[in-house]
Amino acid sequence: MTLRALDNDLWCLDADLRIQAGFHLPIRMTVIRLTDGGLWLHSPIAIDDATAAELDALGPVRHIVAPSLLHHIFAAAACERWPTATLHAPASLTDKQPALTIGRPLAEDGRWPELTIVAIAGAPKIDEHVFLHQPSGTLIVTDLLFNVHAVPGLLSPWILRMVGAWKRLAQSRIWRSMVKDRAAASASARRVMDLEFRRLVPAHGGVIDGADTRERVGLALRWMLG
Repeated sequence: MTLRALDNDLWCLDADLRIQAGFHLPIRMTVIRLTDGGLWLHSPIAIDDATAAELDALGPVRHIVAPSLLHHIFAAAACERWPTATLHAPASLTDKQPALTIGRPLAEDGRWPELTIVAIAGAPKIDEHVFLHQPSGTLIVTDLLFNVHAVPGLLSPWILRMVGAWKRLAQSRIWRSMVKDRAAASASARRVMDLEFRRLVPAHGGVIDGADTRERVGLALRWMLG
């Protein structure tokens, strides 16, 4: 594994997650160097010593972000590796992972001046928070959108096709099935579309960067926007 630069002070680290025999998902951690020089790790993946050394060379890890109730499984290991970093996560994650010490629950506030936070309402079992990195115009999401075009595992294409998230930018049917308040979810999606972004970095699948990024995201979120 090696860090891949996406923009100034913006990197990602990609890996493969084996869900079960024959079913894998591409996963991604996004890394931002904030204006104070500290590093912000979004949705940590398994980090080995060599990758940790790469990160430490960029700056001190100060913030570890578990952005939803589904993206937290490697957060404890990251906190153990960087014990002075603050863990930011949905407050409700405490019920699911009581051993995790959340330093600061996620909220739509200005804790990071270069980042805008939008809580995706209406799906409490996901409780996803998405982020706009303002300097680079980058929208960072986890399960809100998938863009998977290649993945190991014999079952992977079949499962992803079944949930409507194979070889296209899309919101999975599983995500939609977990929406309990359609109006609240729709309002959140509209707020996402009000953000100024030109790049999408999903946790699962390829990065999208180009003039049509906003249009593609809007089409992928049409169920929520509707």
